[in-house]
Amino acid sequence: MEKKKKSRRARKIERLKKEVEEAKLNAKENYENYLRALADMDNFKKRMLKDKEEFLKYANVRLVSSLIGVLDNFKRAVESANLSKEFEPFYEGIKLIYNQFQDTLKSEGLKEFSSLGEIFDPSRHEAMLTIESDKPPNTVVEEVEGGYILNDKVIRPAKVYVAKEKVEKEVSKNGESDRN
Repeated sequence: MEKKKKSRRARKIERLKKEVEEAKLNAKENYENYLRALADMDNFKKRMLKDKEEFLKYANVRLVSSLIGVLDNFKRAVESANLSKEFEPFYEGIKLIYNQFQDTLKSEGLKEFSSLGEIFDPSRHEAMLTIESDKPPNTVVEEVEGGYILNDKVIRPAKVYVAKEKVEKEVSKNGESDRN
């Protein structure tokens, strides 16, 4: 009976040793898979960074390509002005180029906005000066430089003069202003 117990124990020990070996192999395989996944993730990050850099590098290719035609027309206008000193044809040429330039930028999503008469909005306007006016306070009364929106985002706020209330000057009996 002792022998039977020993052989059962030996078989059990042998089975447990096998299970431990299998667990070690399984752990080693899992660790190697983990390292491969880690390397894959690192390579993926590097590839994404490279793709992003590449995208940013060439993001404006379409815009710049469409502006080359405008540049060519400006060059022709300047060369033409050197050949002929007549102003009218030069002016007409510049007007055509200006319109072409505007159309090109509009096709890329650029829109100019007007601010005259609007209530001052710091997200769309840059106040250059406040001036006394008959208009309600905080109303844009003059636009120094137009503002631009690119695809629904203000990329340049309009530079404006903003109305403030008129201050009534008190006049003394001798006709001089009491306020300075």
